[in-house]
Amino acid sequence: MNIVAKSDLNFHGYSFNTVSEVGAIWLTSTDLAKALGYKKTDAISQIYARNADEFSDSMTMTLNMKVNGINNSLRNKAVRVYSLRGAHLVAMFATTDKAKEFRRWVLDILDREVVTGNINPAFDFAMYAHNAKVAYDHAMFIREKWVEELRPALRLISSPLAVKLEDHLSTLGAITFGLRNGLSRAADKGKIH
Repeated sequence: MNIVAKSDLNFHGYSFNTVSEVGAIWLTSTDLAKALGYKKTDAISQIYARNADEFSDSMTMTLNMKVNGINNSLRNKAVRVYSLRGAHLVAMFATTDKAKEFRRWVLDILDREVVTGNINPAFDFAMYAHNAKVAYDHAMFIREKWVEELRPALRLISSPLAVKLEDHLSTLGAITFGLRNGLSRAADKGKIH
């Protein structure tokens, strides 16, 4: 992703001050807030805090950066940064007028980078392992409610739906469990090499 030109990272006349780290381009919360039309930078922090479980390590991280402090003195501060994919996800949760157009703009850049070979659209095992874990957690919540409340109610009225749903929920749990474990093992192998 190092190939993205700084001139390409201009949205509605706002030029991002990008950060290069681990071979990728990262955008700060401050830049995202300005580009998306938020008056306060902490709007991005709030979006992240509400939806942190949906972000993978390849989408966001914190960096120790020198920033302007009181009286223009430089000081070190932990700053959350976002990859272009992470910026897209932030924009998915954003409620500003610019968010929809920003999402298209980021996707256009990512699509172009894949086509030109500047980024490898390799399978992100860590992200999909995380998504499979979230899917498994949701499936287990549904199964729990099924066992505690829905199945007994359907059996009381002799509904044939009780047996059908039982089979589907068991299959869903087994599939998501297998996906979660398989993807987690693959992600862990990738970290070792």
